[in-house]
Amino acid sequence: MRLYRCCPGGFSSYILGKNFSSTGCGISLPVEEGGHSFDLEEYLQTRYNLFFANLCQYQLGPAEIDDPQFHQLPAAVVPRTFDIVLIDGHQLRIQTSRLPWDKDRLLISQVIIALQSVKEGGTIIMKLPMPHRFTSAKMAFMFKILSQDVQRWKPQNMHANRGTFYLVVRGFGRGEQYYRVPNILQQFRQLWTELTFGGDEKRGRFLKQEDLDFAVTSDEIINNHIHWLVEFGKQLWTVQERRLRQMYQKKGVF
Repeated sequence: MRLYRCCPGGFSSYILGKNFSSTGCGISLPVEEGGHSFDLEEYLQTRYNLFFANLCQYQLGPAEIDDPQFHQLPAAVVPRTFDIVLIDGHQLRIQTSRLPWDKDRLLISQVIIALQSVKEGGTIIMKLPMPHRFTSAKMAFMFKILSQDVQRWKPQNMHANRGTFYLVVRGFGRGEQYYRVPNILQQFRQLWTELTFGGDEKRGRFLKQEDLDFAVTSDEIINNHIHWLVEFGKQLWTVQERRLRQMYQKKGVF
């Protein structure tokens, strides 16, 4: 088993500890730029390869960019051989080099890397905002049609009151519209270029609702798949509602 993830190392520690033949690698923001330290247990590090880098500064567009700030992905990350890819990166408040729209670039960068590194039939675990947001709804539906199964998971303790959840994709590349994977990957590459060099000043821009229409349009979600989306999100919203009630009860509001 091969996995892709990194700092601080909690997920990797669990998977490597449970699967003694597994190996992995990951990419994480350098500590000196505001990233997390690498806390994977020393006895597991012999099966793990860590690369410190800004994920937004890799060559992820459809064509190579003539700019020294953008680097090639490590060769160990590129092959489609990973059983599990974990997408859990988010923009850090203390990151020294961040731009306002880098939170969107980071999401798209991770999706591109996941699509080109996970093997057919593999698993992708991805942190997303709650599914009432169009970006999350479209991502979830896209993986639904490209994969055998998509599930959702929201931890009921420390993550219960956060506006995020984990999308769990199984059997990637074996869904009813598996043939769209190469085209969708190319569309994500073009979107990455737009988020990096678009905008009024050509320094980048935020993700727009219509940017993911190549996967599924907003109208298609609303008109044809809203029942699926509501059922998909119910469990997640229930966890958040329960946590909200507990918080207010402690404050004596209810």
